[in-house]
Amino acid sequence: MNKKDKQIRQRLSNENMEIPSTVKSKIEQTLMQLPKQEQQPVYSNRKRFAYAFACIAFIMLFLLPNVSTTYAKTLEQIPIIGELVKVVTIRNYYYADDKHEMDIHVPKVDNEENGAFDAINADVEELTQMLVERFYKDLETFGGEGHSSVYVNYEVVTNTDFWFTLKLIVNEVAGSGNTYYKYYHLNKLTGATVTLEDIVSDKAFYQVVAEDIKQQMREEMAQDSNLKYWVDDSTFGDDIVSIDGKHNFYFNKENDLVIPFDKYEVAPGYMGTSEFVVDKDLIMKFLHPQMKKILAP
Repeated sequence: MNKKDKQIRQRLSNENMEIPSTVKSKIEQTLMQLPKQEQQPVYSNRKRFAYAFACIAFIMLFLLPNVSTTYAKTLEQIPIIGELVKVVTIRNYYYADDKHEMDIHVPKVDNEENGAFDAINADVEELTQMLVERFYKDLETFGGEGHSSVYVNYEVVTNTDFWFTLKLIVNEVAGSGNTYYKYYHLNKLTGATVTLEDIVSDKAFYQVVAEDIKQQMREEMAQDSNLKYWVDDSTFGDDIVSIDGKHNFYFNKENDLVIPFDKYEVAPGYMGTSEFVVDKDLIMKFLHPQMKKILAP
């Protein structure tokens, strides 16, 4: 045992910490396996880095949780979610005749290590079940007259180490068609489902976002006369672009905020659904500190 090994042991002894025998044994093994300078004259930078990384990983993941109660509790409170998330279709409701069709795909967000997605799955199940029941009720009520259809599908918008977003796509046709979306978000750092109001620390956020979207609408209409938004339309008033804490949103790959609008919400039906990108730099100061860290480059 060289001088450095003895110093490490002496330091641990001076800390007056009660180290479990299993941890002590691991420390002994690690110290014995460390390369001795007099036996190994030259090491490449890559090997030195590998040894250093192994020691740091050992201390962070094995030693500290055993000798520090605070550190161990902190680790226990971190949701183990990461990218170990999969979305599967657990049910498909299908019906078709000459005038009516239903095709509903029911997704389930699954993570074997964490039940944080239970709330999302419960809401998806409730919404899709309501659509199925309404379809069959209308079919019975109108005796097969008219035409109707309902389609539901989904896509994973975001699935990073820190954030997850599921998009549910609903298209209903009964006389006229309507398309709308529902977004589900989960903060993987806290394990909590998130709405827009949960990430905002200053209510000025909503006005700033609304004004930016209105300006984008004006610019789009100025560039293309075929586009029509109900902004600055006296028929609908100034609140046509109304953003609140329950509004749909998601973050794109550049971490900019995207605000979607359903069909007929801010424009005539021929415009379909609309969405507007709000630069993250415009809203960053209005967000909660943890959200700033998630969106930071």
